[in-house]
Formats: sequence, C-alpha cells, structure tokens
Amino acid sequence: MKLLNQILSLITLIILSSCNQKNKTEFYLPAEWEHQIGVIINNFDDSATFEMATQLSKEMKIYCFAVDSAKETIIKKLKDAGIPLDSIQFISSSKDFSYAQRDGFLFMKNANGDKQLVNFTWNLYGWYLDPSFKNFVEEDKKNRKLYTATLNKTFPYPVITSSMVNEGGAIETNGKGTILQVESVNMQRNPKITKETQEAELKRILNAKKIIWLKEGSAEDPDGWGTLITENYFGIGVKGHLDEFCRFVNENTILISFPDSAEAEIDPVKKITLERMKINYEILKNATDQDGKQFTIVKMPVPDINYMTFTLDTNKTNSEIKALSQWILKKHKNFSMGDTVHFVPASSYLNFLITNETVFEAKYWTEGKPNTSKAKDEKAKQILKQYFPDKRIYQINTTETNHGGGGLHCWSMQVPK
Repeated sequence: MKLLNQILSLITLIILSSCNQKNKTEFYLPAEWEHQIGVIINNFDDSATFEMATQLSKEMKIYCFAVDSAKETIIKKLKDAGIPLDSIQFISSSKDFSYAQRDGFLFMKNANGDKQLVNFTWNLYGWYLDPSFKNFVEEDKKNRKLYTATLNKTFPYPVITSSMVNEGGAIETNGKGTILQVESVNMQRNPKITKETQEAELKRILNAKKIIWLKEGSAEDPDGWGTLITENYFGIGVKGHLDEFCRFVNENTILISFPDSAEAEIDPVKKITLERMKINYEILKNATDQDGKQFTIVKMPVPDINYMTFTLDTNKTNSEIKALSQWILKKHKNFSMGDTVHFVPASSYLNFLITNETVFEAKYWTEGKPNTSKAKDEKAKQILKQYFPDKRIYQINTTETNHGGGGLHCWSMQVPK
C-alpha cells in the first residue's frame, strides 16, 4: 500500500508539472495594466497624441511610425518639445499609414516572456464591403500588407493569422481569458461568418476561455464618415468599438459609458446611446467571467460636447465643413444645400490608455464652458483613480482627436513585457 501511494503521488506530481509547464508556454492576450516595455504611436500631427507622447517619453520607450519623407520634421518637433530622442525608436516606412495603431497587430505573451503577434483579416472597418470604395480597396490592401510587414520588422515575433476580421479597438480582455466583443460590429465585419464560428475562432486564436457579446456601441461612434446618426445629426466612427464605451479596469470590474436620463431627454444622440447601454448593462450584469464570477459594473459619465453645427455648403472655406457637406449631399439625397446639420465627434471618457505609471484620460472642459463639463471631467478622473490608485491620471483635451475619429487609446498600442 505504501508503494502504491508513492506511485500515485509521483504520477500526481508529473501531471501537475506538465500542467504548470503548459501554463507557462500557453500564450494569452494580456490585460492593458500588465507591465509594458513601450507604446506604439503613429500620429504626431495630433496635438493630444503628441502631448501624450511627451509625457510617455518620461517613463518608457515610444515606437514612432514615421514616413521617410517626414522623419526630419518629426525629429525637429520632438526636439522642440524637449522629448529625448533616445526614448524614441522610429518605425520607418516609405508610406504614410493613417491606420489607428490599436487596430494593427495584437500582442500575446506567455509566462516565460515569449511573445507572438495576432494578425486578423482587415477590411477597413467594413468599408471594403461598400461599393463606393471599390477603387480604393486594392490600394488599401497593398498598403496594409506593407504596414504589417513594417511592424513585423520591428517586432520580429511569430505571427498567427486569422480569416476573421477584427480590430484591437473592438476587443477588450481582462487578461484572464474573458474577452468582450460587440455583436453589431463583428457581424458587420464578417457578414458570412456566424457568431458561433467567430466565437470558436476567438477561442482558438486568442486562447480565450469566455466570450461576452454586447449588442451595440454608442451612437456617437457610427459606421463610417459623415454618417447619419439620427434626424440631422451626423458623425464619424467605426460602428461601436469597445474602447469608446466599455472597458475592463481590473479582471472583475467593467466601466460602461452611461448617459443620464436628463441629458438623454434633450439630446437625441445620447438618447440612442442610453437605450443601447441599458441593454449592454443587463448583459454584463447577468454575465460571469472565465471562472464563473460576476462582474462589478461601474457607470461612467459621457462628456458634454458642443456639436459642430453648420449649414451644408460645398463652397465653404472651412475644409472640414466643405468635405462633410460634399459627402453628406452625395450620400443623403434628402438633404440639400443650406440645410442645418450637426456633426457629432466620437467623444468618450473610456478611450483611455493605461501604461506602467499613468492612465492617459480625456478631458473636455475649457475656459468658458459650463461647470457641469468640468464636474464630469473630475468625476471620470476620480473613478479611474479609484481603480488605479498607484498611477497618475493625466488628462488631455482630445477634441481635435475626436473630430478625426478616435481617441488616445485608438492612436496607440502598448507593447507588453
């Protein structure tokens, strides 16, 4: 009997050792709050992103996308801002890529410190499926191929590819195997792939243990550029990326963007967002993580934004208004020159970037704006401070970034240690 017990103990040890070794070599999608070696940024033309880079340079390496012809100009800009060049590693290219950096490769790692890259199929947020972009598609496919090859030279890790279309801004992870996805986004990107097949692919390629499907994103993040949201309100977006409305701040706590009923009563865009978030909130409230534990769900305010109101006029000297007017009149035949419309930038307190020492967060109050806007900025800051007590909460005005379609999180990508 004693010999039998010794044999059983030995077998148990061998099994446990094997499991531990598997856990060390198994790749997973790390949470953003895990330790990083740097952050990739590819949009120094944007003032908010440049301010974030200035602060980032004090704590970690910055990988900077730079088209060859503009590199010297960027270097001068960095020097003028006092950013030490030894904190910058340039990723040089012959082409100027306008992609949101979040939507390039995803980094996976294991407990041994090995890394690999995940390259989902790309169709430019579903725009490849729009016949009006037919002439653009082939050129963009070539650019995307060059873009991923350029990235892979800087990060020469094994690449796993998937036939499923997905983007980093559309994926949230708690680092423990639970992944959030948005049904309306995924099904628009992959109209011929069932949700069940997509879920199986996410489990295969990301080693995900649990997929939670939310229904729709915020109305402020519509599908495309100059897109009609409701009535005479237009916007720019990608149909509902998670980093605009729903984020993990630890493995069991989720922040969700939630307009209050009073502001939804007077704002038709926020009214749509509120109805969508009510549905998403219920899904999260009834969901569990990979271990069967329920989540703590925290409602985050939505910022007070002055929508850009203008009359449709293709002869305007303002280039943004002129371009929007041209596009709206082309795509929406029930609108005419002289009609008053509102442009809604995709604004959110949840498009924040978590680094080793800092959480870079949006703010919207400026001198002359109502104190309610200032109070919302402060509330958002204090919520983040509650969950990241050891990090600095650094707020940056992202109005310019939002008008271009995105935020601090969209235009950056952390590189895990």
